[in-house]
Amino acid sequence: MKKIIAVALLMVSVSLYAQKPEGVASFELYGDHIIIPIVVDGSEPMSFIFDSGAGYTVIDFDAAKAMKLNMDHKGDVAGAQGAIKAAAIKHNSIELGTMKLESDITIEAIDLNHLSMSIGRKIDGIIGYDLLHHHVARLNYDDMKVEIYKDDAYPTSGKKVGFKLQSAIPVVKGYVTLNNGERLDASFFVNTGAGTTMDFNTPFAKKNKVINKTGDHYSYLVKGVGNKETVHYEGRVEELDLKFYSFSKVPVGISQTTGGIQAHKKVSGILGNKLLSKFNILFDYKNNVIYFEPNGMAEKTVPVNCSGLDVQMSSDMSKVLIHQVQENGPAADSGINVNDELVSINGKATSDLSLIEIEDMLKKPGTTAELVVKGTSGEKTVKLELEELL
Repeated sequence: MKKIIAVALLMVSVSLYAQKPEGVASFELYGDHIIIPIVVDGSEPMSFIFDSGAGYTVIDFDAAKAMKLNMDHKGDVAGAQGAIKAAAIKHNSIELGTMKLESDITIEAIDLNHLSMSIGRKIDGIIGYDLLHHHVARLNYDDMKVEIYKDDAYPTSGKKVGFKLQSAIPVVKGYVTLNNGERLDASFFVNTGAGTTMDFNTPFAKKNKVINKTGDHYSYLVKGVGNKETVHYEGRVEELDLKFYSFSKVPVGISQTTGGIQAHKKVSGILGNKLLSKFNILFDYKNNVIYFEPNGMAEKTVPVNCSGLDVQMSSDMSKVLIHQVQENGPAADSGINVNDELVSINGKATSDLSLIEIEDMLKKPGTTAELVVKGTSGEKTVKLELEELL
């Protein structure tokens, strides 16, 4: 009996040891974006977005210039909204924290200033496929850690879901029930870099006339990696069923773009990090599986726009600017204009707040937001009665 117990304990010990990650690094969840520390060619750690929808690794032009990297192959790369000007930099090593991920890869240098403006903090790069295709990676949102495992020696908690790669991005299947009760088979890019819940891709939305079956909706500008912005619509669906988890009355985007992965004809849409962050997620590209484990954020309601405003940073990152005023929203008749500076909100100077904190303060239905804005005619105070646009 003692021998059996000893053997059992040994097996448990071996199993636990086998599941110990090779490398661990803390990440920051800034709004809906996962920021991880990446070292390029021995640099200091830089702020990269972990984006499972990125088929190549990207570094900001300014960061590449500061590091004196050789940008000698110029051309275009594909983005979510279409082609982006880039310069290829060959023969680079990348590390996550102190763990080497790749020793000889090509990195694309592009201008990420527009992305930094829209997110509200400096972004040095983006990484996805180059981290995932040679390593098993787990996003542990409960502990804010990214864990790297060897081959099959990893924890298998959560629901195991098979996927296929399309454009170097994992695609999973599910169903969508529209507001008229119509239930549709659907497929989704798993895109941790997208700051959305779920977006319908343009061809699928047009084919199924989704925009007429998602209830009240409003238009907004999607700001991708490049400078190009495209109009999307926000609405709701009755249910999003991912087979391993379902969401009711979830807000969704409806793409209008004609280029990039959101114009993909064979994939219905994308799952973004507003939903994906509700799960601890393990990616195993070798075996084409993802494990989804509900975490502490699984039951939290997804907030929606309540002000009718979209804000972003100025190009020098020193001011908060009004980027869009939505029609029929609380701010529509307030006299607030695009490119006005948002000086303060509820008595707090915006210079003392992050863009995420400001956006959160504008997503509290049933409350009043007092804004001080500065336009061409000077400063003025505006009070907005916040209510959900959907």
